[in-house]
Amino acid sequence: MSQPVEVVIMGQVFSVTSEDGEEHIRRVASYVDAKMRELAAGGKVVSSYTTAVLAALNIASECHKLRQNFADIDAAIGRLSERLEAASGDAPASAQRRIVRNG
Repeated sequence: MSQPVEVVIMGQVFSVTSEDGEEHIRRVASYVDAKMRELAAGGKVVSSYTTAVLAALNIASECHKLRQNFADIDAAIGRLSERLEAASGDAPASAQRRIVRNG
């Protein structure tokens, strides 16, 4: 089991344990702290709870966009692979499986 790592987010100390290691924990905590401070600097957020929820929503939005970008890139790679296979005269792997399945 990994050792707890103390991090400071918005002036509060948190003890965090993760299998990802101390450096990862510190980078993530720093990112969350920066996002929360960015929101707090805007002056429109009153409570630390609201700041935390809004920061979580912003970070989740970033994550969702990155996952969608990854899916789009993965699909594009799949299409390009099929085109490359077709251009080189090789049957796509999916077609090869169909041939085997159909006898």
